[in-house]
Amino acid sequence: MSDRTAAEVERELAMLAYVRDRLRALEGTNFRIPTTAVDLVLDELNRLEQSPWDQS
Repeated sequence: MSDRTAAEVERELAMLAYVRDRLRALEGTNFRIPTTAVDLVLDELNRLEQSPWDQS
């Protein structure tokens, strides 16, 4: 189990957004990036920020 906080995951998302912007600046706006890494980070962020009443 990970000890990362929501803030750490949000920093990762910001880094991914920066990398995407740089790649698109170099390769063109139609450049597509596989979403697997982003999906994993978003899933972890959602898990960390899950509200108490959503717990089973």
